[in-house]
Amino acid sequence: MVLTHPFHSPTQVVEGHAYNAAVADLLGNRCWALITSRGWMERDAARDLTRYAPQPAAILSDVLPNPKIFTIIEMAQNLPDVDAIVALGGGSVLDAAKGIIALKALGGDSKAFMAHLSENIPLPSSMVPVPLIAVPTTSGTGSEVTRWGTLWGDDEVKHSVNDAKLYPAYAVLDPNLCTSMSLELTLGTALDSLSHALEAIWNKRHSAVTDELAGLAISLIRKYLSPTLKNPTNLELRRNMQSAALIAGMAMGTTQTALAHSISYPFTAKLGLPHGFACAFTLAEVARYNMVTNADRLVPAASALGCPLELLPDTLESWMSEFGVGKILDRFISTSFIEGLNSHLITRARAANNIRDVDGIAAKQLALNAYRQLSPTQSLNSALSG
Repeated sequence: MVLTHPFHSPTQVVEGHAYNAAVADLLGNRCWALITSRGWMERDAARDLTRYAPQPAAILSDVLPNPKIFTIIEMAQNLPDVDAIVALGGGSVLDAAKGIIALKALGGDSKAFMAHLSENIPLPSSMVPVPLIAVPTTSGTGSEVTRWGTLWGDDEVKHSVNDAKLYPAYAVLDPNLCTSMSLELTLGTALDSLSHALEAIWNKRHSAVTDELAGLAISLIRKYLSPTLKNPTNLELRRNMQSAALIAGMAMGTTQTALAHSISYPFTAKLGLPHGFACAFTLAEVARYNMVTNADRLVPAASALGCPLELLPDTLESWMSEFGVGKILDRFISTSFIEGLNSHLITRARAANNIRDVDGIAAKQLALNAYRQLSPTQSLNSALSG
């Protein structure tokens, strides 16, 4: 008997403490390096950490949004031998850190690393990356509790570094770190969490455990997102949004993502649409698509959103409109771009997880329908032509 998709979450979660004190306690006297972004260096992240912890052996602070593989290779070359890594930043920083420690553990073997990314060749069992302490500064990706790191090739293709040894040893949650997020970043990262939770539900890999976790994450987002946008410095609200992101990450960490994520990648890679919005704008259409054949599977999502099952797609659509998602889409997307994608909206590894089979033509139509429903420009054009 082969057990498939067991729930597994080895990361220890630390909360209720200032992040710098917590990290120092976890590090002890170990030699460590910091991986972060320029923005967090400008906010004196290194100085704050070393109020309690020893000085880092190295600081790698050139992580950009949607990190490219070539930068991971460069940073791994600049990483000295250390006993632990602290990754402080958003999902891109945490994902980059996983790539860096994997490549470092491979002895800098970029060919083996690329084979893993491009051909899904497993990383060797002998690979022993240094422990990773993840300190998320956004509430979205859930990377602080997953084994995956999203990296991007020069060809604008999304890849994943993936190994059970890449689960962070610790996730340190401090809501103070999230108050620097802009309102648009707060919204986009929350919608990323929502996407993770919904896609864990309408997923062939779902289980009773992931359904419960996903439902809880959706309920938290439903309850706390609007108040957080209105009171962005409220630490209790930020704490609940952090919890939602982490819990959604735990669910998605078992199921992996599905159709909405598959559709999202060209919008981020080619147009720069932030990942959360790229994933979330099709959620209502994906729900409609899945309800045709698998309506019962969407019951946990409807229950968490507090709406009748038959109104789940409309509820998601109304929510997106309420948050002004369509106006954000109009800054990046056009119907001509979507129409020109042909079959490029299917990433087989992601779309195959969806409970209803889908091809590139159907995926493109879902994206077109979603954009036309949410976009104020498209609605105006439709009214004028009518």
